[in-house]
Amino acid sequence: MKGMTLAWLLFNEERKEKHHRYFSWVQGLLMVFIVTLSLASENIQYYLQDNLRNLLGADAVISQPNALTPEHQEYLTELSEKMVVTRQVDTTLLHDGSWQRTKLKAVGEGYPLQGQLKIATALNGEGVAASVGPESGNIWLDERLFNSLSLNIGDAVVLSEKRFVVSQILLHEPDRITEGYSSTMRAMINAKDLERLNFPPELVHYRYLLAGDKKQVSDILSWQKEVLPAAVVSHRQGAHPLALFWKRTENFFGLMSIILFFMAAIAIEQLMQLSMKKEKYFTAVCMSLGSTRSVGLKISLLKWFFSLIMIIPFVLVISAACHWLIIDWMQSTFSDLQWHWDTSVALSSLAAVTFILMVFQLPVWIAITQSSVARLLNDVKKDKGFWMTKLSAVAVFCLVAWVYSDNGLLTAMMLGALALSVVLMVTSSWAVLTVGEKVSQPFSGLVPFTLFMMKQRLLTKSTQILGVGLCAFLLLFTLMVLRDLGDTIASNQRVHDGNVLISKATESQMADITRWADEQNVEIRQSKPFVFAKLLKVNGETLDEYAEQPSESLDTMKTSIRLHWSQAVPSNNRIIKGSWWSENSTWDQVSIESEVMTDLGLQIGDRLTFFVGQQEIAFTIAASHVYGGAGSITFWVQMPPAALAYIDAPKYIMASMELPKDKWSQLGELWKKHPTLQMVTMKEMTERFDANLAMLTDVVSSFALLISLLAGIVILSSIHALESEEKRKNSIIMSFGFSRKTCLMLNVFEWVITALTAAFGSVAGAYFAGLMVYQSQFSLPYIPDFIWMFATVAVILVLVVGTGVLASRRNLDTSIRHLMAEG
Repeated sequence: MKGMTLAWLLFNEERKEKHHRYFSWVQGLLMVFIVTLSLASENIQYYLQDNLRNLLGADAVISQPNALTPEHQEYLTELSEKMVVTRQVDTTLLHDGSWQRTKLKAVGEGYPLQGQLKIATALNGEGVAASVGPESGNIWLDERLFNSLSLNIGDAVVLSEKRFVVSQILLHEPDRITEGYSSTMRAMINAKDLERLNFPPELVHYRYLLAGDKKQVSDILSWQKEVLPAAVVSHRQGAHPLALFWKRTENFFGLMSIILFFMAAIAIEQLMQLSMKKEKYFTAVCMSLGSTRSVGLKISLLKWFFSLIMIIPFVLVISAACHWLIIDWMQSTFSDLQWHWDTSVALSSLAAVTFILMVFQLPVWIAITQSSVARLLNDVKKDKGFWMTKLSAVAVFCLVAWVYSDNGLLTAMMLGALALSVVLMVTSSWAVLTVGEKVSQPFSGLVPFTLFMMKQRLLTKSTQILGVGLCAFLLLFTLMVLRDLGDTIASNQRVHDGNVLISKATESQMADITRWADEQNVEIRQSKPFVFAKLLKVNGETLDEYAEQPSESLDTMKTSIRLHWSQAVPSNNRIIKGSWWSENSTWDQVSIESEVMTDLGLQIGDRLTFFVGQQEIAFTIAASHVYGGAGSITFWVQMPPAALAYIDAPKYIMASMELPKDKWSQLGELWKKHPTLQMVTMKEMTERFDANLAMLTDVVSSFALLISLLAGIVILSSIHALESEEKRKNSIIMSFGFSRKTCLMLNVFEWVITALTAAFGSVAGAYFAGLMVYQSQFSLPYIPDFIWMFATVAVILVLVVGTGVLASRRNLDTSIRHLMAEG
């Protein structure tokens, strides 16, 4: 109890000091970030689970592109209490010369199976429950589709050259599991009408809604895995289709937090110089009075524990507020998303950050165990504690990367860009100060003297430059690289792909498009065939057994991908591993895109089993390819044309064309004849890309705010850590007859040089990071807007110099008398 009382008294004394306040700010920022991230992620996962229970519309749903055989339907009917079949097709609705892409659902008897179907007779009107779907000849449209075609109740729309009367506005479908975050507009018709539309069978998607208890659902799942391995199954006890997506989103932000921890490590290292010296001195004094090292260690542990306890209430309040702001912001994407506080998640997150902070604090405690009375007289500047500071920071970075990494390529790119920036900043600071000091030696004046003094504190100045430079790097990357990305991608696609992309066309539809293009003098720029395939097994193991980490590739492979065939390497691909097949090669080979190989941990020679059409086909990985530019139509998986002899599946085509402005109105002819034809204009693609890019930029900019706060703490910490040395330096300068104004000018020059060096490193780092992103992901050159870049750098320079000079003004509060008193 005496030790605890002493620790409490010492803690209350130390908390008044600046370095303790800075340390608390660093700890608090890290805690707020991790707790807010964890709470937001848990909130969304909770919402998705609730969404799954309320919007599945059944106890289990089996979804696949083909109809079940009569035997399979009969067996499912016996396994379940009730079964309802719905069919969906992607099509186009026309009205008075306007068209709109639509997800059309056909429903019959027994629908809805569970939940309420809601409709209305006016936009923003009060919804009423409907016990059955639309009558034959009628169509119900969702609000966005109704509004986009400027319709009124009773108007007619054309679908596959058939007229349908708009009788209701569709407000809610109980089996719409993606309601609230799918941009696809929706429509509903009677199942009888689907027959007379004569859609090609391969374009119709089937969903089987099943009702049953837990045992029945379990039996259905077991049967599906054995009989229908390629079908997509959702059930109330399972995971939401977007659960993995949001897990990956959390991992992405977690990886970004490496930059945050790097900045924190810089600030903590600066503050630890003072903390470590005081702790060792206190322990040595205790030992000189007959105590032991363990007493000093226990008191240090207790003080650190008290500092955490004091900031946790503030962390929880600020995290709750930030969490609420994030949920409020995301309500435009997730309908009915509500703020939800989870105490267990908050506490577990605090425990995780506490462990990380403990690792950062470890060098101080190791230094205490090395303290001795002799060190009161002869202190060792660099001991094991010094090197442990570096090792503890590296350990934290590795831990964060290991916890949040689910994509080896993404992790490597982020860490590579960060490491490159750090190396550039350290190298440039060393080169500028060393070369500048050497070159300016023969001259006199304030600038040579400033360079000389900065060279004597190379390690400290490099740390300041890193802190400021990393902040500037992230801001430049956000404002410049992401800002230029949309325009660059759009212009490149326009050159190679034209302004219309045909994402899915049957062979007969493509033949009509080719004839139409010849008649209209329209240029078709690319045309590539494919079949749909779903990955079932890797080396004999199912995907669930094989894959341990979530990833975008895994998520897509669990549904379906486009499988392309080509005898030669496509012009917009290049081989980086293995070898492409020849005419004499076996047919059962594939080439896999490099990022997919990395995500799934695949190797050349692995055996992949795909479900193509209605059969399982095994392929061996022979090569790995990457995107090489010159056209955006590329494929994750490619096979030899010889494999087609062993595949019985519908064949489709992706294509692109350049449509002159005066031909846009002619697109309606194609959609009138082929309503299931899937085309998207470049304008639509660009708008979607820009919307996603804007959201990413908002998030990264918010993250940059945290980095900016930490950069400010790094500057303040480094100034405070060297305050006594700076005062001594200024006293010495004054002793030679110079004034405080001269000392101030030296300080201004020092911060200008620091800011310029940091700016050079950040600009070079942002440029090389942009090159890496553009080249590896899009095979494009990165050409930044240098006017914007240097304008941003100029603003950062002014802020850094102003902050540094203002924060250093206490260092001028000295005199020759102070120097004599210290001596």
